[in-house]
Amino acid sequence: MVSIYFFFFFLLFYALGSFPTGLIIGKLTQKKDLRLVGSRNVGATNASRILGFKWGIVVFLFDFAKGLVPAIICLRFKNFKDLIFINGCDNRYKDIAICLLVILPIFGHMFSIFNKFKGGKAIATSVGVITAINPFIGLLGILFFALLFIFVGYASLASIMATLLVDLLLFFINHHPGITNISQNQILYFFIGLSTCFIILKHHSNIIRLWQGKEYKFSFIKKRK
Repeated sequence: MVSIYFFFFFLLFYALGSFPTGLIIGKLTQKKDLRLVGSRNVGATNASRILGFKWGIVVFLFDFAKGLVPAIICLRFKNFKDLIFINGCDNRYKDIAICLLVILPIFGHMFSIFNKFKGGKAIATSVGVITAINPFIGLLGILFFALLFIFVGYASLASIMATLLVDLLLFFINHHPGITNISQNQILYFFIGLSTCFIILKHHSNIIRLWQGKEYKFSFIKKRK
């Protein structure tokens, strides 16, 4: 049976994921509402497009931390498992509860309580979660995204491909150093796969525009005047 602390962390991690970093930074720095300009998304990509690359990186880092910190707390502190459970609970249900808390910031970012349950695509937040599970895979995912983004110029395509690559790597690399609170990796894979499905669904309009050849393309080469 879960303790009262489970519900406390449930609300805390959801609220943390819901914090609209891009929206706040856009209004504070340039008095721009990212919900009304560009792709109308509050994530790092639209922030880079509207506010500039520097502020896009800031948004990415904050959103990354929203996924990283809760996942580290859930997965790597032995006392956390004892804190949120009352003795006598089956290990399988403990794993389910822990994994649910791990991915909550992702869904908080997608369906923000501070933005009428609307939000971004949670790429940066999900990368934070993956990095907490396996730092090597997380960093590899970031590198793959960056290279593909520079090569093709489509942030949405790079995001989807990097997300799928990370999922495959997690599945084939069963060793996740430092994790102490999960006894069955299959449950963790299920929840990560579930969040990936929502990430792809969040990109449905981008996928349509890519198919139609209308998706916004970044250019990393400045045109000569």
